[in-house]
Amino acid sequence: MSRTVIDGKTLADVYLRRVEMSGERTAHLVKRDGHYQALTWKSLHEKVLGIFENYQSLGIVPGDRVCIISNTRSEWNISDLANLASGVITVPIYQSNTVDDIIYILEHSSPKLIFAEDDAQVAKLIEAFEKSNQKLPVVTFAAKEIMRDGLSLVSFEQFSRFSGNQKVHEDLVKIAGSLTPESMASIVYTSGTTGRPKGVVLTHSNFAAECRSILDVFDLTSDDRVLSFLPNAHILGRVESLMSIFSGWEMAYAESLNSISQNLVETKPTLLISVPRIYEKVFSKIQADVASAPPMKQKIFNWAVKIGRQIARMRSEQFPIPVTLLAKYQIADRLVFSKVRTKMGGRIRMTVSGGAPLAAELCEFFHACGVKILEGYGLTETTAAIAANFPGDYRFGTVGKPLGDSEFKIAPDGEILVRGAMVFKEYYRDPVATKASFTEDGWFLTGDIGEVSDRGFVKITDRKKELIVTSAGKNVAPQKIENLLKSQRFISQVIVCGDKQKFLGALITLNQEDMSNWAKISGISFADFEELIKKETVIKLIADKVKSVNSQLASFETIKNFKLLPKDFTTETGELTPSLKLKRKVILNKYQTYVDELFK
Repeated sequence: MSRTVIDGKTLADVYLRRVEMSGERTAHLVKRDGHYQALTWKSLHEKVLGIFENYQSLGIVPGDRVCIISNTRSEWNISDLANLASGVITVPIYQSNTVDDIIYILEHSSPKLIFAEDDAQVAKLIEAFEKSNQKLPVVTFAAKEIMRDGLSLVSFEQFSRFSGNQKVHEDLVKIAGSLTPESMASIVYTSGTTGRPKGVVLTHSNFAAECRSILDVFDLTSDDRVLSFLPNAHILGRVESLMSIFSGWEMAYAESLNSISQNLVETKPTLLISVPRIYEKVFSKIQADVASAPPMKQKIFNWAVKIGRQIARMRSEQFPIPVTLLAKYQIADRLVFSKVRTKMGGRIRMTVSGGAPLAAELCEFFHACGVKILEGYGLTETTAAIAANFPGDYRFGTVGKPLGDSEFKIAPDGEILVRGAMVFKEYYRDPVATKASFTEDGWFLTGDIGEVSDRGFVKITDRKKELIVTSAGKNVAPQKIENLLKSQRFISQVIVCGDKQKFLGALITLNQEDMSNWAKISGISFADFEELIKKETVIKLIADKVKSVNSQLASFETIKNFKLLPKDFTTETGELTPSLKLKRKVILNKYQTYVDELFK
Protein backbone atom coordinates (compact mmCIF):
# COMPACT_ATOMS: atom_id res chain seq x y z
CA MET A 1 0.00 0.00 0.00
CA SER A 2 1.32 3.46 -0.89
CA ARG A 3 1.28 5.83 2.07
CA THR A 4 1.64 9.22 0.39
CA VAL A 5 0.65 11.36 3.37
CA ILE A 6 1.07 15.10 2.88
CA ASP A 7 1.33 17.82 5.50
CA GLY A 8 1.58 21.60 5.40
CA LYS A 9 1.02 24.73 7.46
CA THR A 10 -2.48 25.32 6.03
CA LEU A 11 -5.15 23.32 4.21
CA ALA A 12 -4.37 25.38 1.10
CA ASP A 13 -0.75 24.28 1.29
CA VAL A 14 -1.71 20.61 1.73
CA TYR A 15 -4.19 20.79 -1.14
CA LEU A 16 -1.70 22.27 -3.64
CA ARG A 17 0.90 19.68 -2.65
CA ARG A 18 -1.66 16.90 -3.16
CA VAL A 19 -2.45 18.13 -6.67
CA GLU A 20 1.26 18.28 -7.47
CA MET A 21 1.98 14.80 -6.09
CA SER A 22 -1.15 12.92 -7.20
CA GLY A 23 -2.28 14.81 -10.31
CA GLU A 24 -3.06 11.74 -12.43
CA ARG A 25 -4.50 9.66 -9.59
CA THR A 26 -8.22 9.41 -8.91
CA ALA A 27 -9.60 11.97 -6.49
CA HIS A 28 -13.36 11.38 -6.85
CA LEU A 29 -15.62 8.64 -8.19
CA VAL A 30 -19.05 9.88 -9.27
CA LYS A 31 -21.89 7.82 -10.72
CA ARG A 32 -23.07 9.19 -14.06
CA ASP A 33 -25.02 7.45 -16.82
CA GLY A 34 -25.32 4.29 -14.73
CA HIS A 35 -21.68 3.76 -13.81
CA TYR A 36 -18.94 5.33 -11.69
CA GLN A 37 -16.53 7.67 -13.45
CA ALA A 38 -13.18 8.90 -12.14
CA LEU A 39 -12.12 12.52 -11.66
CA THR A 40 -8.36 12.98 -11.26
CA TRP A 41 -6.72 15.50 -8.96
CA LYS A 42 -5.50 17.37 -12.04
CA SER A 43 -9.04 17.66 -13.45
CA LEU A 44 -10.39 18.62 -10.03
CA HIS A 45 -7.79 21.38 -9.76
CA GLU A 46 -8.85 22.85 -13.10
CA LYS A 47 -12.34 23.28 -11.66
CA VAL A 48 -10.88 24.89 -8.53
CA LEU A 49 -8.99 27.33 -10.76
CA GLY A 50 -12.19 28.06 -12.68
CA ILE A 51 -14.03 28.90 -9.45
CA PHE A 52 -11.15 31.08 -8.24
CA GLU A 53 -11.06 32.88 -11.60
CA ASN A 54 -14.75 33.73 -11.20
CA TYR A 55 -14.15 34.84 -7.61
CA GLN A 56 -11.61 37.31 -8.97
CA SER A 57 -14.18 38.64 -11.45
CA LEU A 58 -16.78 39.02 -8.68
CA GLY A 59 -14.36 40.68 -6.27
CA ILE A 60 -14.55 37.82 -3.74
CA VAL A 61 -11.34 37.98 -1.68
CA PRO A 62 -9.73 36.15 1.27
CA GLY A 63 -11.86 36.51 4.39
CA ASP A 64 -15.15 36.70 2.49
CA ARG A 65 -17.80 34.07 3.21
CA VAL A 66 -19.40 31.70 0.69
CA CYS A 67 -22.30 29.38 1.59
CA ILE A 68 -22.88 25.86 0.27
CA ILE A 69 -26.36 24.32 0.58
CA SER A 70 -26.45 20.84 -0.89
CA ASN A 71 -26.44 17.13 -0.28
CA THR A 72 -23.03 15.46 -0.30
CA ARG A 73 -21.57 15.37 -3.79
CA SER A 74 -18.29 15.93 -5.64
CA GLU A 75 -19.16 19.55 -6.46
CA TRP A 76 -19.55 20.33 -2.74
CA ASN A 77 -16.03 19.13 -2.03
CA ILE A 78 -14.56 20.94 -5.06
CA SER A 79 -16.22 24.22 -4.05
CA ASP A 80 -14.91 23.83 -0.51
CA LEU A 81 -11.36 23.18 -1.75
CA ALA A 82 -11.58 26.27 -3.97
CA ASN A 83 -12.57 28.30 -0.91
CA LEU A 84 -9.84 26.89 1.30
CA ALA A 85 -7.15 27.40 -1.34
CA SER A 86 -8.18 31.01 -1.96
CA GLY A 87 -8.69 32.07 1.67
CA VAL A 88 -12.47 32.24 1.33
CA ILE A 89 -14.46 30.99 4.34
CA THR A 90 -16.89 28.13 3.70
CA VAL A 91 -20.26 28.38 5.46
CA PRO A 92 -22.11 25.05 5.10
CA ILE A 93 -25.92 24.97 5.21
CA TYR A 94 -27.79 21.69 5.58
CA GLN A 95 -30.06 20.99 2.62
CA SER A 96 -32.70 20.06 5.21
CA ASN A 97 -32.57 23.52 6.86
CA THR A 98 -35.80 25.51 6.81
CA VAL A 99 -36.14 28.86 5.06
CA ASP A 100 -36.06 30.61 8.46
CA ASP A 101 -32.79 28.82 9.34
CA ILE A 102 -31.32 29.85 6.00
CA ILE A 103 -32.31 33.49 6.53
CA TYR A 104 -30.68 33.46 9.97
CA ILE A 105 -27.40 32.00 8.64
CA LEU A 106 -27.29 34.39 5.67
CA GLU A 107 -27.91 37.43 7.87
CA HIS A 108 -25.45 36.25 10.50
CA SER A 109 -22.58 35.27 8.18
CA SER A 110 -23.08 37.85 5.35
CA PRO A 111 -21.86 35.68 2.44
CA LYS A 112 -20.91 37.03 -0.99
CA LEU A 113 -22.17 34.00 -2.97
CA ILE A 114 -24.08 30.75 -2.51
CA PHE A 115 -23.57 27.32 -4.06
CA ALA A 116 -26.94 25.49 -4.18
CA GLU A 117 -27.60 21.92 -5.23
CA ASP A 118 -30.83 21.82 -7.20
CA ASP A 119 -34.22 23.38 -7.93
CA ALA A 120 -35.49 22.60 -4.42
CA GLN A 121 -32.63 24.49 -2.77
CA VAL A 122 -32.83 27.35 -5.27
CA ALA A 123 -36.55 27.68 -4.48
CA LYS A 124 -35.76 27.94 -0.76
CA LEU A 125 -33.15 30.59 -1.46
CA ILE A 126 -35.61 32.63 -3.56
CA GLU A 127 -38.09 32.52 -0.67
CA ALA A 128 -35.34 33.45 1.79
CA PHE A 129 -34.27 36.39 -0.39
CA GLU A 130 -37.86 37.64 -0.65
CA LYS A 131 -38.45 37.43 3.11
CA SER A 132 -35.14 39.02 4.09
CA ASN A 133 -34.77 41.54 1.28
CA GLN A 134 -31.43 40.02 0.27
CA LYS A 135 -30.17 39.03 -3.16
CA LEU A 136 -26.95 37.10 -3.79
CA PRO A 137 -25.43 35.36 -6.81
CA VAL A 138 -26.19 31.62 -6.82
CA VAL A 139 -24.20 28.82 -8.45
CA THR A 140 -26.22 25.63 -8.86
CA PHE A 141 -24.83 22.11 -9.04
CA ALA A 142 -27.86 20.48 -10.64
CA ALA A 143 -30.83 22.85 -11.03
CA LYS A 144 -32.71 22.10 -14.24
CA GLU A 145 -34.17 25.60 -14.52
CA ILE A 146 -31.38 28.17 -14.83
CA MET A 147 -33.46 31.18 -15.88
CA ARG A 148 -35.12 32.73 -12.82
CA ASP A 149 -36.69 36.17 -12.67
CA GLY A 150 -34.60 38.57 -10.64
CA LEU A 151 -32.03 35.93 -9.62
CA SER A 152 -28.41 35.78 -10.72
CA LEU A 153 -28.11 32.03 -11.31
CA VAL A 154 -25.29 30.19 -13.08
CA SER A 155 -24.49 26.49 -13.48
CA PHE A 156 -21.52 24.96 -11.66
CA GLU A 157 -20.26 23.59 -14.95
CA GLN A 158 -19.99 27.13 -16.31
CA PHE A 159 -18.71 28.68 -13.08
CA SER A 160 -15.91 26.11 -12.70
CA ARG A 161 -14.73 26.34 -16.31
CA PHE A 162 -11.09 27.49 -16.32
CA SER A 163 -9.84 29.77 -19.11
CA GLY A 164 -6.30 28.40 -18.95
CA ASN A 165 -4.79 31.74 -17.94
CA GLN A 166 -1.53 30.90 -16.12
CA LYS A 167 -1.72 34.09 -14.05
CA VAL A 168 -4.84 32.74 -12.31
CA HIS A 169 -2.81 29.78 -11.05
CA GLU A 170 -0.01 32.10 -9.93
CA ASP A 171 -2.48 34.32 -8.08
CA LEU A 172 -3.99 31.30 -6.31
CA VAL A 173 -0.57 30.04 -5.23
CA LYS A 174 0.30 33.52 -3.93
CA ILE A 175 -2.91 33.77 -1.88
CA ALA A 176 -2.52 30.22 -0.56
CA GLY A 177 1.00 31.10 0.57
CA SER A 178 -0.24 34.17 2.46
CA LEU A 179 -2.60 32.16 4.68
CA THR A 180 -1.57 31.19 8.21
CA PRO A 181 -2.57 28.26 10.44
CA GLU A 182 -4.87 30.63 12.35
CA SER A 183 -6.64 31.85 9.21
CA MET A 184 -10.37 31.16 9.41
CA ALA A 185 -11.35 28.16 7.26
CA SER A 186 -15.03 27.71 8.01
CA ILE A 187 -18.01 28.84 10.05
CA VAL A 188 -19.99 25.70 10.82
CA TYR A 189 -23.47 26.30 12.19
CA THR A 190 -24.36 23.56 14.65
CA SER A 191 -27.45 21.60 13.66
CA GLY A 192 -28.50 21.52 17.31
CA THR A 193 -31.44 19.72 18.89
CA THR A 194 -32.79 22.97 20.34
CA GLY A 195 -32.61 26.70 19.69
CA ARG A 196 -30.86 28.81 17.11
CA PRO A 197 -27.65 27.40 15.59
CA LYS A 198 -24.33 28.85 16.71
CA GLY A 199 -21.56 29.53 14.19
CA VAL A 200 -18.49 27.55 15.20
CA VAL A 201 -15.33 29.23 13.89
CA LEU A 202 -12.78 26.64 12.73
CA THR A 203 -9.31 27.54 11.49
CA HIS A 204 -6.90 25.86 9.10
CA SER A 205 -4.99 24.81 12.21
CA ASN A 206 -8.06 23.12 13.74
CA PHE A 207 -8.70 21.01 10.64
CA ALA A 208 -5.02 20.21 10.12
CA ALA A 209 -4.64 19.07 13.75
CA GLU A 210 -7.70 16.84 13.35
CA CYS A 211 -6.45 15.21 10.16
CA ARG A 212 -2.92 14.75 11.48
CA SER A 213 -4.15 13.14 14.71
CA ILE A 214 -6.20 10.63 12.70
CA LEU A 215 -3.24 9.78 10.45
CA ASP A 216 -1.05 9.24 13.52
CA VAL A 217 -3.11 6.24 14.65
CA PHE A 218 -4.91 4.99 11.53
CA ASP A 219 -3.01 3.39 8.64
CA LEU A 220 -4.63 5.35 5.82
CA THR A 221 -3.17 5.43 2.33
CA SER A 222 -3.81 6.65 -1.21
CA ASP A 223 -4.91 3.08 -2.03
CA ASP A 224 -7.90 3.44 0.28
CA ARG A 225 -11.37 4.29 -0.96
CA VAL A 226 -14.23 5.80 1.07
CA LEU A 227 -17.92 5.70 0.16
CA SER A 228 -19.12 9.17 1.12
CA PHE A 229 -22.73 9.86 2.12
CA LEU A 230 -22.59 11.86 5.37
CA PRO A 231 -23.71 15.48 4.97
CA ASN A 232 -20.69 17.68 4.21
CA ALA A 233 -22.43 20.33 6.32
CA HIS A 234 -21.86 17.98 9.28
CA ILE A 235 -18.38 18.18 10.75
CA LEU A 236 -17.76 14.42 10.45
CA GLY A 237 -18.59 14.43 6.74
CA ARG A 238 -16.46 17.53 6.27
CA VAL A 239 -13.39 16.01 7.90
CA GLU A 240 -13.91 12.85 5.83
CA SER A 241 -13.66 14.93 2.64
CA LEU A 242 -10.64 16.94 3.84
CA MET A 243 -8.81 13.78 4.88
CA SER A 244 -8.50 13.05 1.16
CA ILE A 245 -5.97 15.87 0.66
CA PHE A 246 -3.83 14.57 3.53
CA SER A 247 -4.04 10.82 2.79
CA GLY A 248 -4.77 10.84 -0.94
CA TRP A 249 -7.63 8.36 -0.55
CA GLU A 250 -10.34 8.15 -3.20
CA MET A 251 -13.76 9.63 -2.47
CA ALA A 252 -16.61 7.63 -4.03
CA TYR A 253 -19.95 9.42 -3.69
CA ALA A 254 -23.15 7.52 -2.86
CA GLU A 255 -26.15 8.48 -4.97
CA SER A 256 -28.34 8.81 -1.87
CA LEU A 257 -28.87 7.29 1.57
CA ASN A 258 -31.30 4.82 0.00
CA SER A 259 -28.70 3.55 -2.48
CA ILE A 260 -25.86 2.91 -0.03
CA SER A 261 -26.24 -0.90 -0.19
CA GLN A 262 -26.02 -0.90 -3.99
CA ASN A 263 -23.20 1.67 -4.08
CA LEU A 264 -21.15 -0.35 -1.57
CA VAL A 265 -21.13 -3.29 -3.98
CA GLU A 266 -20.39 -1.04 -6.97
CA THR A 267 -17.51 0.95 -5.46
CA LYS A 268 -15.99 -1.67 -3.13
CA PRO A 269 -14.67 0.80 -0.53
CA THR A 270 -11.99 -0.12 2.00
CA LEU A 271 -13.25 2.40 4.57
CA LEU A 272 -16.66 3.53 5.75
CA ILE A 273 -17.41 6.52 7.98
CA SER A 274 -20.95 6.77 9.27
CA VAL A 275 -23.34 7.62 12.06
CA PRO A 276 -24.92 4.81 14.17
CA ARG A 277 -28.28 5.01 12.40
CA ILE A 278 -26.80 3.56 9.19
CA TYR A 279 -25.22 0.61 11.05
CA GLU A 280 -28.53 0.07 12.87
CA LYS A 281 -30.34 -0.20 9.53
CA VAL A 282 -27.79 -2.70 8.19
CA PHE A 283 -28.13 -4.76 11.37
CA SER A 284 -31.95 -4.71 11.14
CA LYS A 285 -31.79 -5.88 7.52
CA ILE A 286 -29.50 -8.77 8.47
CA GLN A 287 -31.86 -9.73 11.31
CA ALA A 288 -34.84 -9.71 8.95
CA ASP A 289 -33.02 -11.78 6.31
CA VAL A 290 -32.01 -14.38 8.88
CA ALA A 291 -35.54 -14.55 10.31
CA SER A 292 -36.94 -15.38 6.86
CA ALA A 293 -34.29 -18.04 6.14
CA PRO A 294 -34.84 -21.81 6.61
CA PRO A 295 -34.38 -23.11 10.19
CA MET A 296 -31.04 -24.78 9.40
CA LYS A 297 -29.57 -21.53 8.03
CA GLN A 298 -30.83 -19.68 11.11
CA LYS A 299 -29.13 -22.23 13.32
CA ILE A 300 -25.83 -21.89 11.44
CA PHE A 301 -26.02 -18.09 11.57
CA ASN A 302 -26.70 -18.02 15.32
CA TRP A 303 -23.85 -20.49 15.94
CA ALA A 304 -21.49 -18.37 13.85
CA VAL A 305 -22.45 -15.14 15.65
CA LYS A 306 -21.91 -16.81 19.03
CA ILE A 307 -18.39 -17.86 17.98
CA GLY A 308 -17.75 -14.47 16.39
CA ARG A 309 -18.77 -12.56 19.51
CA GLN A 310 -16.40 -14.67 21.62
CA ILE A 311 -13.55 -13.84 19.27
CA ALA A 312 -14.54 -10.15 19.17
CA ARG A 313 -14.53 -9.86 22.98
CA MET A 314 -11.17 -11.60 23.29
CA ARG A 315 -9.59 -9.36 20.67
CA SER A 316 -11.01 -6.28 22.38
CA GLU A 317 -9.45 -7.35 25.68
CA GLN A 318 -6.29 -8.45 23.83
CA PHE A 319 -6.55 -12.00 25.16
CA PRO A 320 -4.86 -14.89 23.28
CA ILE A 321 -7.36 -16.84 21.17
CA PRO A 322 -7.34 -20.65 21.55
CA VAL A 323 -6.50 -22.55 18.36
CA THR A 324 -9.74 -24.56 18.54
CA LEU A 325 -11.86 -21.40 18.78
CA LEU A 326 -9.96 -19.83 15.89
CA ALA A 327 -10.62 -22.93 13.78
CA LYS A 328 -14.35 -22.65 14.51
CA TYR A 329 -14.26 -18.97 13.58
CA GLN A 330 -12.66 -19.77 10.22
CA ILE A 331 -15.58 -22.09 9.47
CA ALA A 332 -18.08 -19.46 10.66
CA ASP A 333 -16.38 -16.87 8.48
CA ARG A 334 -16.56 -19.08 5.40
CA LEU A 335 -20.21 -20.02 5.96
CA VAL A 336 -21.62 -16.70 7.22
CA PHE A 337 -19.41 -13.67 7.78
CA SER A 338 -17.75 -13.57 4.35
CA LYS A 339 -21.24 -13.23 2.84
CA VAL A 340 -22.01 -10.27 5.14
CA ARG A 341 -18.80 -8.54 4.05
CA THR A 342 -19.52 -9.25 0.37
CA LYS A 343 -22.77 -7.30 0.73
CA MET A 344 -20.65 -4.38 1.95
CA GLY A 345 -18.43 -4.52 -1.13
CA GLY A 346 -16.02 -7.21 0.03
CA ARG A 347 -13.02 -4.93 0.70
CA ILE A 348 -14.01 -3.13 3.92
CA ARG A 349 -11.08 -3.26 6.33
CA MET A 350 -12.26 -0.66 8.80
CA THR A 351 -15.33 1.42 9.59
CA VAL A 352 -15.78 4.43 11.84
CA SER A 353 -18.85 5.47 13.81
CA GLY A 354 -19.43 8.93 15.24
CA GLY A 355 -21.99 11.67 15.74
CA ALA A 356 -24.00 9.74 18.36
CA PRO A 357 -23.48 6.78 20.71
CA LEU A 358 -23.30 3.32 19.11
CA ALA A 359 -24.75 0.37 21.06
CA ALA A 360 -21.91 -1.86 22.32
CA GLU A 361 -23.89 -4.96 21.28
CA LEU A 362 -24.12 -3.66 17.72
CA CYS A 363 -20.41 -2.84 17.58
CA GLU A 364 -19.57 -6.30 18.88
CA PHE A 365 -21.81 -7.93 16.24
CA PHE A 366 -20.01 -6.23 13.35
CA HIS A 367 -16.62 -7.12 14.84
CA ALA A 368 -17.86 -10.70 15.00
CA CYS A 369 -18.56 -10.49 11.26
CA GLY A 370 -15.03 -9.27 10.59
CA VAL A 371 -16.15 -5.66 10.07
CA LYS A 372 -14.14 -3.60 12.54
CA ILE A 373 -16.23 -0.61 13.69
CA LEU A 374 -14.14 1.92 15.60
CA GLU A 375 -16.28 4.36 17.55
CA GLY A 376 -15.09 7.91 18.12
CA TYR A 377 -16.29 10.99 19.92
CA GLY A 378 -16.33 14.65 19.07
CA LEU A 379 -18.39 17.75 18.43
CA THR A 380 -18.46 20.50 15.84
CA GLU A 381 -16.53 22.56 18.40
CA THR A 382 -13.74 19.95 18.49
CA THR A 383 -13.47 19.69 14.67
CA ALA A 384 -15.06 16.21 14.81
CA ALA A 385 -13.20 13.40 16.62
CA ILE A 386 -11.25 14.29 19.72
CA ALA A 387 -11.19 10.67 20.93
CA ALA A 388 -11.36 7.36 19.09
CA ASN A 389 -10.87 3.65 19.39
CA PHE A 390 -7.67 2.68 17.58
CA PRO A 391 -7.34 -0.30 15.19
CA GLY A 392 -5.15 -2.21 17.65
CA ASP A 393 -6.46 -0.72 20.89
CA TYR A 394 -10.23 -0.57 21.33
CA ARG A 395 -12.95 -1.36 23.87
CA PHE A 396 -16.63 -1.94 23.17
CA GLY A 397 -18.93 0.55 24.86
CA THR A 398 -16.30 3.30 24.86
CA VAL A 399 -15.35 6.05 22.41
CA GLY A 400 -11.66 5.24 22.74
CA LYS A 401 -8.70 7.33 23.83
CA PRO A 402 -7.84 11.01 23.29
CA LEU A 403 -6.48 11.88 19.83
CA GLY A 404 -3.42 14.05 19.20
CA ASP A 405 -2.66 16.49 22.01
CA SER A 406 -6.22 16.39 23.35
CA GLU A 407 -6.72 16.34 27.11
CA PHE A 408 -9.81 15.17 28.98
CA LYS A 409 -10.93 15.74 32.54
CA ILE A 410 -14.18 15.15 34.39
CA ALA A 411 -15.87 18.02 36.24
CA PRO A 412 -17.39 17.40 39.70
CA ASP A 413 -20.87 17.05 38.13
CA GLY A 414 -19.59 14.44 35.65
CA GLU A 415 -19.33 16.72 32.61
CA ILE A 416 -16.47 16.02 30.21
CA LEU A 417 -14.08 18.94 29.73
CA VAL A 418 -11.53 18.98 26.89
CA ARG A 419 -8.75 21.11 25.48
CA GLY A 420 -6.27 20.78 22.63
CA ALA A 421 -5.42 21.89 19.10
CA MET A 422 -8.72 20.62 17.64
CA VAL A 423 -10.87 22.73 19.99
CA PHE A 424 -12.40 25.85 18.43
CA LYS A 425 -11.63 29.35 19.67
CA GLU A 426 -15.00 31.11 19.39
CA TYR A 427 -18.58 31.25 18.16
CA TYR A 428 -18.90 33.70 15.28
CA ARG A 429 -20.09 37.11 16.47
CA ASP A 430 -21.22 35.65 19.81
CA PRO A 431 -18.79 36.47 22.65
CA VAL A 432 -21.40 35.68 25.32
CA ALA A 433 -21.92 32.10 24.10
CA THR A 434 -18.16 31.71 23.65
CA LYS A 435 -17.43 32.74 27.24
CA ALA A 436 -20.16 30.45 28.59
CA SER A 437 -18.62 27.45 26.79
CA PHE A 438 -15.22 27.57 28.49
CA THR A 439 -14.00 27.41 32.06
CA GLU A 440 -11.88 30.30 33.31
CA ASP A 441 -8.73 28.23 32.78
CA GLY A 442 -9.60 27.38 29.16
CA TRP A 443 -11.32 23.96 29.24
CA PHE A 444 -14.20 23.52 26.79
CA LEU A 445 -17.48 22.39 28.36
CA THR A 446 -18.72 19.58 26.08
CA GLY A 447 -22.17 19.19 27.63
CA ASP A 448 -21.63 15.42 27.75
CA ILE A 449 -21.55 13.28 30.88
CA GLY A 450 -18.91 10.57 31.01
CA GLU A 451 -15.92 8.96 32.63
CA VAL A 452 -12.32 8.03 31.82
CA SER A 453 -11.08 4.56 32.78
CA ASP A 454 -7.72 3.75 34.37
CA ARG A 455 -6.54 2.62 30.92
CA GLY A 456 -7.51 5.93 29.35
CA PHE A 457 -10.70 4.89 27.55
CA VAL A 458 -13.44 7.52 27.48
CA LYS A 459 -17.04 6.46 28.04
CA ILE A 460 -19.96 8.77 27.27
CA THR A 461 -23.04 8.31 29.42
CA ASP A 462 -25.37 10.92 27.91
CA ARG A 463 -25.87 14.57 27.07
CA LYS A 464 -25.99 16.63 30.25
CA LYS A 465 -29.17 18.38 29.10
CA GLU A 466 -30.84 15.09 28.16
CA LEU A 467 -30.52 13.32 31.51
CA ILE A 468 -33.91 12.35 32.89
CA VAL A 469 -34.51 13.05 36.58
CA THR A 470 -37.37 10.95 37.96
CA SER A 471 -39.68 12.09 40.74
CA ALA A 472 -37.58 9.94 43.08
CA GLY A 473 -34.51 12.00 42.16
CA LYS A 474 -32.81 9.27 40.11
CA ASN A 475 -30.66 10.46 37.19
CA VAL A 476 -31.27 8.31 34.11
CA ALA A 477 -29.27 8.33 30.87
CA PRO A 478 -31.86 7.66 28.13
CA GLN A 479 -29.41 6.83 25.31
CA LYS A 480 -28.17 3.71 27.07
CA ILE A 481 -31.73 2.34 27.30
CA GLU A 482 -32.61 3.44 23.77
CA ASN A 483 -29.58 1.68 22.30
CA LEU A 484 -30.42 -1.57 24.09
CA LEU A 485 -33.98 -1.44 22.77
CA LYS A 486 -32.83 -0.66 19.22
CA SER A 487 -30.67 -3.79 19.24
CA GLN A 488 -33.87 -5.88 19.46
CA ARG A 489 -35.40 -7.22 16.26
CA PHE A 490 -38.37 -5.20 14.88
CA ILE A 491 -37.52 -2.07 16.91
CA SER A 492 -36.36 0.81 14.72
CA GLN A 493 -36.27 3.97 16.87
CA VAL A 494 -36.88 4.78 20.53
CA ILE A 495 -37.23 7.87 22.66
CA VAL A 496 -37.28 7.31 26.42
CA CYS A 497 -39.12 9.83 28.60
CA GLY A 498 -40.09 10.22 32.24
CA ASP A 499 -38.69 13.49 33.55
CA LYS A 500 -40.26 14.21 36.97
CA GLN A 501 -42.35 11.02 36.67
CA LYS A 502 -42.44 7.97 38.94
CA PHE A 503 -41.24 5.65 36.17
CA LEU A 504 -39.93 5.66 32.59
CA GLY A 505 -41.89 5.27 29.39
CA ALA A 506 -40.92 4.99 25.73
CA LEU A 507 -42.21 5.92 22.29
CA ILE A 508 -41.17 3.20 19.84
CA THR A 509 -41.19 2.96 16.04
CA LEU A 510 -40.90 -0.37 14.25
CA ASN A 511 -39.13 -1.63 11.14
CA GLN A 512 -42.11 -1.61 8.77
CA GLU A 513 -40.77 -4.13 6.26
CA ASP A 514 -39.65 -6.69 8.83
CA MET A 515 -42.75 -6.26 11.00
CA SER A 516 -45.13 -6.52 8.04
CA ASN A 517 -43.42 -9.66 6.71
CA TRP A 518 -43.56 -11.27 10.15
CA ALA A 519 -47.28 -10.47 10.42
CA LYS A 520 -48.05 -12.00 7.02
CA ILE A 521 -46.12 -15.17 7.85
CA SER A 522 -47.96 -15.31 11.19
CA GLY A 523 -51.33 -15.04 9.44
CA ILE A 524 -52.19 -11.61 10.83
CA SER A 525 -54.37 -9.58 8.48
CA PHE A 526 -54.14 -5.78 8.40
CA ALA A 527 -55.15 -2.97 6.07
CA ASP A 528 -52.17 -0.73 6.81
CA PHE A 529 -49.24 -0.45 9.21
CA GLU A 530 -51.13 1.82 11.58
CA GLU A 531 -53.70 -0.94 12.05
CA LEU A 532 -50.99 -3.58 12.46
CA ILE A 533 -49.25 -1.88 15.40
CA LYS A 534 -52.54 -1.79 17.30
CA LYS A 535 -52.88 -5.59 17.17
CA GLU A 536 -52.57 -7.25 20.57
CA THR A 537 -50.19 -9.85 19.10
CA VAL A 538 -47.78 -7.15 17.96
CA ILE A 539 -48.00 -5.21 21.22
CA LYS A 540 -47.29 -8.44 23.14
CA LEU A 541 -44.33 -9.20 20.86
CA ILE A 542 -42.74 -5.79 21.52
CA ALA A 543 -43.60 -6.02 25.23
CA ASP A 544 -41.49 -9.19 25.36
CA LYS A 545 -38.60 -7.31 23.72
CA VAL A 546 -38.93 -4.52 26.29
CA LYS A 547 -39.04 -7.09 29.10
CA SER A 548 -35.84 -8.67 27.80
CA VAL A 549 -34.07 -5.30 27.87
CA ASN A 550 -35.49 -4.45 31.31
CA SER A 551 -33.79 -7.56 32.69
CA GLN A 552 -30.43 -5.93 31.87
CA LEU A 553 -31.23 -2.65 33.66
CA ALA A 554 -31.43 -1.30 37.19
CA SER A 555 -35.01 -1.10 38.47
CA PHE A 556 -35.18 2.70 38.12
CA GLU A 557 -34.02 2.43 34.47
CA THR A 558 -36.69 -0.05 33.35
CA ILE A 559 -39.46 0.85 30.92
CA LYS A 560 -42.85 0.43 32.57
CA ASN A 561 -45.01 1.53 29.63
CA PHE A 562 -44.59 2.18 25.91
CA LYS A 563 -46.50 3.38 22.86
CA LEU A 564 -45.96 2.25 19.27
CA LEU A 565 -45.84 4.97 16.62
CA PRO A 566 -46.78 4.32 12.97
CA LYS A 567 -43.81 6.10 11.35
CA ASP A 568 -40.10 6.59 11.90
CA PHE A 569 -38.76 9.96 13.00
CA THR A 570 -37.15 11.78 10.06
CA THR A 571 -35.21 14.92 9.20
CA GLU A 572 -37.99 15.93 6.81
CA THR A 573 -40.50 16.10 9.66
CA GLY A 574 -38.03 18.01 11.83
CA GLU A 575 -37.74 15.18 14.37
CA LEU A 576 -34.09 14.36 13.63
CA THR A 577 -31.02 16.52 13.17
CA PRO A 578 -29.18 16.18 9.83
CA SER A 579 -26.82 13.74 11.57
CA LEU A 580 -29.91 11.65 12.49
CA LYS A 581 -29.96 12.42 16.22
CA LEU A 582 -33.27 12.73 18.04
CA LYS A 583 -34.68 16.21 18.55
CA ARG A 584 -36.17 15.24 21.89
CA LYS A 585 -38.18 18.36 22.63
CA VAL A 586 -39.67 18.41 19.14
CA ILE A 587 -40.68 14.74 19.31
CA LEU A 588 -42.08 14.89 22.83
CA ASN A 589 -44.08 18.02 22.01
CA LYS A 590 -45.42 16.49 18.80
CA TYR A 591 -46.51 13.31 20.56
CA GLN A 592 -47.54 14.93 23.85
CA THR A 593 -50.87 13.07 23.84
CA TYR A 594 -49.05 9.72 23.65
CA VAL A 595 -46.61 10.81 26.36
CA ASP A 596 -49.48 11.79 28.66
CA GLU A 597 -51.06 8.36 28.16
CA LEU A 598 -47.80 6.67 29.19
CA PHE A 599 -48.00 8.15 32.67
CA LYS A 600 -51.74 7.98 33.40
